[in-house]
Amino acid sequence: MTSPPIDRTLGSLHPMFRNALEAWLTEARARVEHVDFRVTETRRTLERQAWLYAQSREAPYLRSPPVTWTLDSRHRFGLAADLAMIRKDTKRAIWEVSSWRWLYRTIPVEPYGLRHLDPIELVHLEWRYADEAIAEAPVVDLVQT
Repeated sequence: MTSPPIDRTLGSLHPMFRNALEAWLTEARARVEHVDFRVTETRRTLERQAWLYAQSREAPYLRSPPVTWTLDSRHRFGLAADLAMIRKDTKRAIWEVSSWRWLYRTIPVEPYGLRHLDPIELVHLEWRYADEAIAEAPVVDLVQT
């Protein structure tokens, strides 16, 4: 089965999270000039989340590591995004854990109201207050896809 469509648009994120992410990305792009920061995925549909969840749990992917841990991802609320760091000189992605940890030490996400999932998934950023927002979804105009 092919992947359901991937959303990479910041406009599909909830404004509370989008504003924080955009502010952090602006600082990261200004201070880490040798890297191109790309948003690789934003909001997910239930269909896409289920497809990702099936990876490593169903054939033919049974030997690969899990891609996601839940069907109830914060991506589905527009409160999470996945990133990539691309070296400008070689155009190659940076996947080393040490590089991501260096990035988050250099430009901490917490002052922006964000958090990363170290050590599980360093490329994933989410709104620090996602759980509280989800609990109050109707009040803060939060809709799950």
